[in-house]
Amino acid sequence: MHVQYVALCDQIVIGQDGRPSLIGVFNDLQVGQLPFVLPRFAFAARIHFTADGMGRGHHVEVVITDPNGMELGRPGGEVSLPDPPPGIDSIAVDLPLHFDLFQLATEGRYTFVLHVDGKAAAGTQLLLRRA
Repeated sequence: MHVQYVALCDQIVIGQDGRPSLIGVFNDLQVGQLPFVLPRFAFAARIHFTADGMGRGHHVEVVITDPNGMELGRPGGEVSLPDPPPGIDSIAVDLPLHFDLFQLATEGRYTFVLHVDGKAAAGTQLLLRRA
């Protein structure tokens, strides 16, 4: 298993063919005052599971911490993978996670770490600055 990417963006659109489009990728925000409520954003990830990880479920979650290291939340769930068909040695799983009305209380780096089966696999940060 390896993570191809994680990102924060304004929106994720899933096409009819199942491919995600990440719109408005960002990693910092300048705001006029604090606290600030981010109306809507998304955490996007793509995980490649090899054949040895297929045919079973995996627990995924995003551990979110504020600039002081305080945990803000752990949204997540289960991803069930089918047995690999003949000739297929990996499968990509896209994880779009949308947030609405997300409150950011202080300046600094907010961290979003993707955990797969209880282990940190990848992460990204959001730097919040007052303009």
